[in-house]
Amino acid sequence: MEHRSWRVLVADDDPAICMLIGTVLRRGPYEITMCPDAESAATTIERDGPFDVIICDFMLPGLSGLDLIERIRSNKESCRTPILMISGHASIVMERAKSAGADLFLNKPFTLTQLRNAVATLLPA
Repeated sequence: MEHRSWRVLVADDDPAICMLIGTVLRRGPYEITMCPDAESAATTIERDGPFDVIICDFMLPGLSGLDLIERIRSNKESCRTPILMISGHASIVMERAKSAGADLFLNKPFTLTQLRNAVATLLPA
């Protein structure tokens, strides 16, 4: 059976979070693409997609994570891509994220195990 890498796009403007996510996921069968904002993420998704999972922060410079999710969901090429939204503002953001089309929500700070489990949950069996 052929070994498959899962393609994951991460949209987060915090370099420490990007480094953490990248370090954790690169230990598994993941190919990671990092984007510092929603606009570059949307462009990368349209240009280099499809991705297997998209991880995006709620608070991004320019377009918000919610704007990015709505853009992803309105594109026929990426509309079914699983999305994990991360944020330190769970009480405010969680319902809005789900309404916009996020599949899962992870509150910051999260553990490495929570991150790995969330990404694994979004991938096909």
